[in-house]
Amino acid sequence: MSADAERTGRGAAVALAAVELAALALVWLSWASSYWSWDPQHYGAPPGPYLQKAAFVPAAALLAAVVAAVRRVRAVAITQLVMSVAICGIMIGAKAAGERVYESSYRDACHAGLICDAPLPAR
Repeated sequence: MSADAERTGRGAAVALAAVELAALALVWLSWASSYWSWDPQHYGAPPGPYLQKAAFVPAAALLAAVVAAVRRVRAVAITQLVMSVAICGIMIGAKAAGERVYESSYRDACHAGLICDAPLPAR
């Protein structure tokens, strides 16, 4: 592979990784914004639907890795494979942390006077 093609491959790998991280940041911000309220009886959204939206990112990274491998662009293929695995690992940790935040938010809303006879809403 020529030096020019290798440089282009590295640039594409960095650009794809940046776009993927930006997409994850947007999903996280949209979930986190559901917790911003002055109302003490307000509680945020469960993390499940947002994690489903975020699952698009590692799937797209895996697809990009396969396409790059077929086209023999090694830098992009390796980077996208690493991004896919790393994002899946982060999402596993984010699920547990997000559920703790959601349950805490719901409990705080109950203590502030929200009628909470039923258990936590469906996730």
